[in-house]
Amino acid sequence: MTAPVSRLKIGRTARAALTGLLCLLVLANLLPLVWGVLTSIKGDADLFRFPPTFFGFTPTLEHYERVIASGFLGSMGATVFYAAVTVTATLALALPAAYAFDRFEFPFRQTLFMLVVASIPLSLGAAALLIPNYVYFVQIGLTNTWFVLPLIYTAHQLPMAIWIVKGVIEGIPRELDEAAIVDGGTHADILRHVMLPLSRPALGAAGVLAFVGTWNEFVAGSVMVDAPDLKPVQPMIYSFIGFFGREWGPLTASATLAILPILIAFAFLGRHIVSGLTKGAVKG
Repeated sequence: MTAPVSRLKIGRTARAALTGLLCLLVLANLLPLVWGVLTSIKGDADLFRFPPTFFGFTPTLEHYERVIASGFLGSMGATVFYAAVTVTATLALALPAAYAFDRFEFPFRQTLFMLVVASIPLSLGAAALLIPNYVYFVQIGLTNTWFVLPLIYTAHQLPMAIWIVKGVIEGIPRELDEAAIVDGGTHADILRHVMLPLSRPALGAAGVLAFVGTWNEFVAGSVMVDAPDLKPVQPMIYSFIGFFGREWGPLTASATLAILPILIAFAFLGRHIVSGLTKGAVKG
Protein backbone atom coordinates (compact mmCIF):
# COMPACT_ATOMS: atom_id res chain seq x y z
CA MET A 1 0.00 0.00 0.00
CA THR A 2 3.05 2.28 0.42
CA ALA A 3 3.76 2.71 -3.31
CA PRO A 4 0.23 3.79 -4.30
CA VAL A 5 0.13 6.25 -1.38
CA SER A 6 3.49 7.72 -2.43
CA ARG A 7 2.36 8.07 -6.04
CA LEU A 8 -0.84 9.74 -4.84
CA LYS A 9 1.16 12.25 -2.78
CA ILE A 10 3.46 12.93 -5.71
CA GLY A 11 0.45 13.41 -7.98
CA ARG A 12 -1.13 15.88 -5.55
CA THR A 13 2.16 17.74 -5.19
CA ALA A 14 2.57 17.96 -8.95
CA ARG A 15 -0.98 19.27 -9.39
CA ALA A 16 -0.47 21.82 -6.61
CA ALA A 17 2.80 22.97 -8.20
CA LEU A 18 1.16 23.21 -11.62
CA THR A 19 -1.75 25.17 -10.18
CA GLY A 20 0.64 27.55 -8.45
CA LEU A 21 2.62 28.03 -11.67
CA LEU A 22 -0.54 28.78 -13.64
CA CYS A 23 -1.63 31.29 -10.99
CA LEU A 24 1.75 33.02 -11.26
CA LEU A 25 1.42 33.17 -15.05
CA VAL A 26 -2.08 34.63 -14.80
CA LEU A 27 -0.87 37.19 -12.26
CA ALA A 28 2.13 38.13 -14.43
CA ASN A 29 -0.19 38.72 -17.40
CA LEU A 30 -2.94 40.55 -15.55
CA LEU A 31 -0.78 42.78 -13.36
CA PRO A 32 0.41 45.09 -16.18
CA LEU A 33 -3.14 45.37 -17.50
CA VAL A 34 -4.56 46.23 -14.07
CA TRP A 35 -1.75 48.70 -13.43
CA GLY A 36 -2.36 50.39 -16.79
CA VAL A 37 -6.09 50.76 -16.09
CA LEU A 38 -5.40 52.21 -12.64
CA THR A 39 -2.81 54.59 -14.07
CA SER A 40 -5.34 55.82 -16.63
CA ILE A 41 -7.71 57.03 -13.89
CA LYS A 42 -5.06 58.73 -11.72
CA GLY A 43 -4.58 62.48 -11.69
CA ASP A 44 -1.25 64.03 -12.62
CA ALA A 45 -0.25 64.35 -8.96
CA ASP A 46 -0.94 60.67 -8.27
CA LEU A 47 0.86 59.48 -11.38
CA PHE A 48 4.29 60.37 -10.02
CA ARG A 49 3.68 59.65 -6.37
CA PHE A 50 6.41 57.56 -4.72
CA PRO A 51 6.02 54.87 -3.68
CA PRO A 52 3.26 54.14 -6.21
CA THR A 53 0.01 52.75 -4.85
CA PHE A 54 -2.77 50.60 -6.22
CA PHE A 55 -5.34 52.38 -4.10
CA GLY A 56 -5.61 55.53 -2.02
CA PHE A 57 -6.03 58.01 -4.87
CA THR A 58 -8.93 60.03 -6.25
CA PRO A 59 -10.12 58.57 -9.59
CA THR A 60 -10.50 60.95 -12.50
CA LEU A 61 -11.54 60.67 -16.13
CA GLU A 62 -9.55 63.67 -17.31
CA HIS A 63 -7.16 61.53 -19.34
CA TYR A 64 -10.03 59.77 -21.12
CA GLU A 65 -11.62 63.14 -21.86
CA ARG A 66 -8.39 64.34 -23.42
CA VAL A 67 -7.99 61.16 -25.46
CA ILE A 68 -11.55 61.36 -26.77
CA ALA A 69 -11.12 65.06 -27.58
CA SER A 70 -8.03 64.20 -29.66
CA GLY A 71 -10.16 62.17 -32.10
CA PHE A 72 -9.17 58.77 -30.76
CA LEU A 73 -12.66 57.32 -31.14
CA GLY A 74 -12.57 58.25 -34.82
CA SER A 75 -9.36 56.25 -35.20
CA MET A 76 -11.00 53.32 -33.43
CA GLY A 77 -13.92 53.53 -35.85
CA ALA A 78 -11.55 53.61 -38.82
CA THR A 79 -9.70 50.58 -37.47
CA VAL A 80 -12.96 48.70 -36.98
CA PHE A 81 -13.72 49.40 -40.64
CA TYR A 82 -10.24 48.24 -41.71
CA ALA A 83 -10.61 45.08 -39.64
CA ALA A 84 -14.09 44.30 -41.00
CA VAL A 85 -12.94 44.69 -44.61
CA THR A 86 -9.78 42.68 -43.94
CA VAL A 87 -11.60 39.80 -42.22
CA THR A 88 -14.27 39.65 -44.94
CA ALA A 89 -11.76 39.69 -47.79
CA THR A 90 -9.42 37.24 -46.06
CA LEU A 91 -12.11 34.64 -45.42
CA ALA A 92 -13.66 35.10 -48.88
CA LEU A 93 -10.30 34.35 -50.49
CA ALA A 94 -9.01 31.76 -48.02
CA LEU A 95 -11.85 29.24 -48.42
CA PRO A 96 -11.67 28.77 -52.23
CA ALA A 97 -7.86 28.91 -52.14
CA ALA A 98 -7.69 26.20 -49.46
CA TYR A 99 -10.25 24.12 -51.36
CA ALA A 100 -8.22 24.39 -54.56
CA PHE A 101 -4.95 23.48 -52.84
CA ASP A 102 -6.50 20.38 -51.28
CA ARG A 103 -8.84 19.09 -53.97
CA PHE A 104 -7.30 20.11 -57.32
CA GLU A 105 -4.16 19.02 -59.10
CA PHE A 106 -2.37 21.75 -61.03
CA PRO A 107 1.23 22.63 -61.89
CA PHE A 108 3.44 23.79 -59.01
CA ARG A 109 0.69 23.14 -56.48
CA GLN A 110 3.08 22.04 -53.73
CA THR A 111 5.52 24.82 -54.51
CA LEU A 112 2.80 27.45 -54.33
CA PHE A 113 1.49 26.04 -51.07
CA MET A 114 4.99 26.05 -49.58
CA LEU A 115 5.19 29.69 -50.62
CA VAL A 116 1.93 30.33 -48.79
CA VAL A 117 3.27 28.60 -45.67
CA ALA A 118 6.52 30.57 -45.89
CA SER A 119 4.47 33.78 -45.97
CA ILE A 120 2.65 33.02 -42.68
CA PRO A 121 5.05 35.24 -40.65
CA LEU A 122 3.53 38.19 -42.52
CA SER A 123 0.56 37.88 -40.15
CA LEU A 124 2.90 38.95 -37.33
CA GLY A 125 4.02 42.04 -39.20
CA ALA A 126 6.22 42.77 -42.18
CA ALA A 127 8.53 45.64 -41.28
CA ALA A 128 11.11 44.38 -43.78
CA LEU A 129 8.61 45.01 -46.61
CA LEU A 130 7.71 48.50 -45.46
CA ILE A 131 10.09 50.45 -47.71
CA PRO A 132 9.41 48.55 -50.97
CA ASN A 133 5.68 48.58 -50.25
CA TYR A 134 5.72 52.30 -49.56
CA VAL A 135 7.73 53.09 -52.71
CA TYR A 136 5.43 50.93 -54.82
CA PHE A 137 2.20 52.38 -53.44
CA VAL A 138 3.52 55.94 -53.81
CA GLN A 139 4.35 55.28 -57.47
CA ILE A 140 0.84 54.03 -58.23
CA GLY A 141 -0.80 56.71 -56.08
CA LEU A 142 -2.53 54.51 -53.51
CA THR A 143 -1.15 55.97 -50.29
CA ASN A 144 -3.52 57.96 -48.09
CA THR A 145 -6.58 56.13 -49.41
CA TRP A 146 -9.25 54.29 -47.42
CA PHE A 147 -8.49 50.92 -49.02
CA VAL A 148 -4.67 50.81 -48.90
CA LEU A 149 -4.48 49.43 -45.35
CA PRO A 150 -7.16 46.73 -45.84
CA LEU A 151 -5.32 45.70 -49.01
CA ILE A 152 -2.02 45.33 -47.15
CA TYR A 153 -3.62 43.69 -44.12
CA THR A 154 -5.44 41.15 -46.30
CA ALA A 155 -2.17 40.21 -48.01
CA HIS A 156 -0.59 39.76 -44.57
CA GLN A 157 -3.38 37.67 -43.04
CA LEU A 158 -4.31 35.53 -46.05
CA PRO A 159 -1.48 32.93 -45.81
CA MET A 160 -2.33 32.07 -42.20
CA ALA A 161 -6.04 31.81 -43.06
CA ILE A 162 -5.37 29.51 -46.04
CA TRP A 163 -3.22 27.24 -43.90
CA ILE A 164 -5.84 27.00 -41.13
CA VAL A 165 -8.77 26.34 -43.48
CA LYS A 166 -6.84 23.81 -45.56
CA GLY A 167 -6.13 21.79 -42.42
CA VAL A 168 -9.89 21.41 -41.88
CA ILE A 169 -10.73 20.69 -45.52
CA GLU A 170 -8.20 17.86 -45.50
CA GLY A 171 -10.37 16.13 -42.90
CA ILE A 172 -13.59 16.44 -44.94
CA PRO A 173 -14.23 13.15 -46.82
CA ARG A 174 -13.92 13.40 -50.57
CA GLU A 175 -17.00 11.18 -50.84
CA LEU A 176 -19.09 14.25 -50.03
CA ASP A 177 -17.65 15.98 -53.10
CA GLU A 178 -18.39 12.96 -55.26
CA ALA A 179 -21.94 12.70 -53.95
CA ALA A 180 -22.56 16.36 -54.74
CA ILE A 181 -21.18 15.96 -58.26
CA VAL A 182 -23.38 12.89 -58.84
CA ASP A 183 -26.38 15.01 -57.81
CA GLY A 184 -25.44 17.55 -60.46
CA GLY A 185 -23.57 19.99 -58.26
CA THR A 186 -20.65 22.10 -59.41
CA HIS A 187 -17.47 22.96 -57.54
CA ALA A 188 -19.10 26.25 -56.57
CA ASP A 189 -22.00 24.30 -55.07
CA ILE A 190 -19.59 22.06 -53.17
CA LEU A 191 -17.76 25.09 -51.87
CA ARG A 192 -20.99 26.74 -50.74
CA HIS A 193 -23.03 23.82 -49.42
CA VAL A 194 -20.33 21.42 -48.19
CA MET A 195 -17.06 23.20 -47.47
CA LEU A 196 -18.51 26.39 -46.03
CA PRO A 197 -20.69 24.78 -43.32
CA LEU A 198 -18.04 22.24 -42.33
CA SER A 199 -15.23 24.82 -42.27
CA ARG A 200 -16.94 27.33 -40.02
CA PRO A 201 -14.75 26.60 -36.95
CA ALA A 202 -11.62 27.15 -39.04
CA LEU A 203 -13.08 30.28 -40.62
CA GLY A 204 -13.94 31.56 -37.15
CA ALA A 205 -10.38 30.97 -35.94
CA ALA A 206 -8.89 32.60 -39.03
CA GLY A 207 -11.28 35.53 -38.69
CA VAL A 208 -10.37 36.17 -35.05
CA LEU A 209 -6.64 36.01 -35.81
CA ALA A 210 -7.07 38.32 -38.81
CA PHE A 211 -9.01 40.80 -36.66
CA VAL A 212 -6.39 40.80 -33.91
CA GLY A 213 -3.55 41.09 -36.43
CA THR A 214 -5.25 44.03 -38.14
CA TRP A 215 -6.11 45.78 -34.89
CA ASN A 216 -2.57 45.49 -33.51
CA GLU A 217 -0.71 46.43 -36.71
CA PHE A 218 1.44 49.53 -36.33
CA VAL A 219 4.13 49.83 -39.02
CA ALA A 220 2.01 50.08 -42.19
CA GLY A 221 -0.66 52.13 -40.44
CA SER A 222 1.87 54.74 -39.36
CA VAL A 223 3.42 55.15 -42.83
CA MET A 224 0.84 54.45 -45.53
CA VAL A 225 -1.72 57.02 -44.32
CA ASP A 226 -1.28 60.37 -42.63
CA ALA A 227 -4.75 61.91 -42.87
CA PRO A 228 -6.28 62.21 -39.37
CA ASP A 229 -9.51 60.48 -40.40
CA LEU A 230 -7.57 57.52 -41.86
CA LYS A 231 -5.12 56.92 -39.03
CA PRO A 232 -5.60 53.54 -37.30
CA VAL A 233 -5.65 53.15 -33.56
CA GLN A 234 -2.09 51.96 -32.87
CA PRO A 235 -0.31 55.02 -34.33
CA MET A 236 -2.76 57.20 -32.42
CA ILE A 237 -1.61 55.59 -29.16
CA TYR A 238 1.98 56.35 -30.11
CA SER A 239 1.08 60.01 -30.61
CA PHE A 240 0.98 60.40 -26.82
CA ILE A 241 4.71 59.69 -26.69
CA GLY A 242 5.94 63.19 -27.40
CA PHE A 243 9.29 64.93 -27.73
CA PHE A 244 9.40 65.73 -24.02
CA GLY A 245 8.56 62.20 -22.89
CA ARG A 246 5.62 59.92 -22.31
CA GLU A 247 2.29 61.32 -21.23
CA TRP A 248 1.43 58.39 -19.00
CA GLY A 249 -2.15 59.37 -18.28
CA PRO A 250 -3.38 59.74 -21.89
CA LEU A 251 -1.08 56.93 -23.01
CA THR A 252 -2.59 54.37 -20.62
CA ALA A 253 -6.10 55.70 -21.21
CA SER A 254 -5.78 55.27 -24.99
CA ALA A 255 -4.23 51.83 -24.53
CA THR A 256 -7.11 50.82 -22.25
CA LEU A 257 -9.67 51.90 -24.84
CA ALA A 258 -7.74 50.15 -27.61
CA ILE A 259 -7.59 46.83 -25.81
CA LEU A 260 -11.36 46.63 -25.23
CA PRO A 261 -12.23 45.29 -28.75
CA ILE A 262 -9.54 42.61 -28.39
CA LEU A 263 -10.95 41.49 -25.04
CA ILE A 264 -14.47 41.45 -26.48
CA ALA A 265 -13.34 39.46 -29.53
CA PHE A 266 -11.63 36.82 -27.41
CA ALA A 267 -14.47 36.70 -24.88
CA PHE A 268 -17.08 35.87 -27.53
CA LEU A 269 -15.01 34.18 -30.25
CA GLY A 270 -11.91 32.88 -28.48
CA ARG A 271 -13.26 29.33 -28.40
CA HIS A 272 -13.29 29.31 -32.20
CA ILE A 273 -9.50 29.60 -32.21
CA VAL A 274 -9.04 26.33 -30.31
CA SER A 275 -11.80 24.46 -32.16
CA GLY A 276 -10.71 25.81 -35.53
CA LEU A 277 -7.05 24.96 -35.08
CA THR A 278 -7.78 21.45 -33.79
CA LYS A 279 -10.68 20.54 -36.09
CA GLY A 280 -8.43 18.98 -38.72
CA ALA A 281 -5.98 17.44 -36.28
CA VAL A 282 -7.74 14.05 -36.29
CA LYS A 283 -8.87 12.73 -39.63
CA GLY A 284 -11.39 9.99 -40.08
